Amino acid sequence: MNGVFPAAPPTQNPYQVAFDNLTFDSPLNFTMVPNQNKIVVGQRDGKVFWFNNNQNTTVKNLLVDLSDKVGLVWDGGFLGLAIHPEYGTNNNKYFYVYYSTEDSNSEDWPDYFIGMHCNTHEHWGNFLVLERFEVDPVSLTPIPGSSVILIKRRMYGGTHRGGGLEFGNDGFLYLATGDNSIYKTSQDIENNLDGGVLRIDVDKDPNRSHVPVRTMPDDHGFSDEISGNEYWIPNDNPFLSPDGSNFEEYYTLGHRNPHRMTKDMSTGIFYLGDVGSWQHEEVNIVTKGKNYGWPVYEGNGTGIEGCTTMYNNMPNESPLVEFPRSDTDVIIGGYVYRGTEIPELYGRYICGDYGNGEDIWSVDTQTGDYTLLGNFLPSDIASFGQDDQGELYILKLGDNVPLYKLTQPEISYDGIPQNLSQTGAFTNLVNLNVTDGLIPYDMIDPFWSDRAYKTRWMAIPNDGTHNTPDERINFSENGVWEYPVGSVLVKHFDLPINDNNPNITRKIETRFSIKGQNGDFYFLTYNWNAAQTDATLQEVSLTEPIAI
Repeated sequence: MNGVFPAAPPTQNPYQVAFDNLTFDSPLNFTMVPNQNKIVVGQRDGKVFWFNNNQNTTVKNLLVDLSDKVGLVWDGGFLGLAIHPEYGTNNNKYFYVYYSTEDSNSEDWPDYFIGMHCNTHEHWGNFLVLERFEVDPVSLTPIPGSSVILIKRRMYGGTHRGGGLEFGNDGFLYLATGDNSIYKTSQDIENNLDGGVLRIDVDKDPNRSHVPVRTMPDDHGFSDEISGNEYWIPNDNPFLSPDGSNFEEYYTLGHRNPHRMTKDMSTGIFYLGDVGSWQHEEVNIVTKGKNYGWPVYEGNGTGIEGCTTMYNNMPNESPLVEFPRSDTDVIIGGYVYRGTEIPELYGRYICGDYGNGEDIWSVDTQTGDYTLLGNFLPSDIASFGQDDQGELYILKLGDNVPLYKLTQPEISYDGIPQNLSQTGAFTNLVNLNVTDGLIPYDMIDPFWSDRAYKTRWMAIPNDGTHNTPDERINFSENGVWEYPVGSVLVKHFDLPINDNNPNITRKIETRFSIKGQNGDFYFLTYNWNAAQTDATLQEVSLTEPIAI
């Protein structure tokens, strides 16, 4: 538009680089050390670092290197880390970690998607391990010889490991496990520990818990598998089995791939982002004894037909929210925001999408309604973190990448025409005569907009020698047209205001879609005044009554 609109959109992304002097290789875990203003970050490769919670810190310290144990298998790796809530008191020094191991040849394989089945899958010598080790609370260095394996399960296929690991307000440890590439495991609590949220008592309190009745390999599994070591079963777990007919660790079941599970620091409620199959992505509120349906259901819809049935004919628990495929590809569960820097997000569940949009979503925890906060332009959201003040951090895949902090987006309309008359789009606002270079167009299938009439124009860049590659629309018969940078699309709305005469209309708004220098469109709306003489830039949403 002859330089009227800026090349960059008038918004700031809802995040910024945190701890400017630190970078990591695919960080997946962000954990605060209890009663110490220090942060622990675990990388996907099994290297764990700690640093002072100071945005200007320049030093990250290696806490432990588990990379010789951890296998970077497809969506596996170092998936979960939790620190005992009483760490540093009463001689408590416990860290808990959850990871996938290398294969039987000590290699990171399978490193690609293998496939999924209803009943069976191959085993290549990999395991999924829940491990405890001790760390000196003063030096934050591991104590040699303190490592103990609590659970060790055979890993099947190439995907769906789960990995959410956190202590509840009840003091019990919660672990989210995936279906391990075998659909029916999520409805089978007799023969595995997959596809559910497990709840265990690592303190082995005889007043609240009991010794596991059913364990691996004594009662089920292979000789190289382990369960029931250094933990007991809470007495109020929902699937108790005094005769040992099923595993009592389950708190919920029916999950597919709960990659991230976190706790609301205010209410203690757990939220779980479960990666979907073909229909959608979902967020679940973890509720004692509930069955979330997979693979019989995917959310509220039908799942894999003919594979298995709901355990004990349990009802399907609906998710808090189902994201359609048009909005998300792979859900990355986040946290309920409890910080102070972004007041309008307080109490909202913030999650992301590892996919084409790289969207950051804000979810109403009461209704499941969600809104888009923005797009994560660095791409590859893999996890979230939360500090002791309730502020949130975004973690991404990639080598030598920074951490990001969720921030208040500061919107500035400096340099944007404040009135429609200042855009130069129209030579006559009464008749909406357009300036040279704005080309009228129409839609083959114009959608309905509350009875409004719409008029459209487009402007394509022209430096005087038209039709150069930078001044053409890349046309596609069946797909999206690619507009050159600098293109402007204009859409104007008139509303009929007399049912007896549809020619009597009122100008409502005029919209501009501007292709910015970064290759993305940004959008402006001008709201017409009552006198119909001009329109003003609308910077916030507005509900306006129109008399018909």
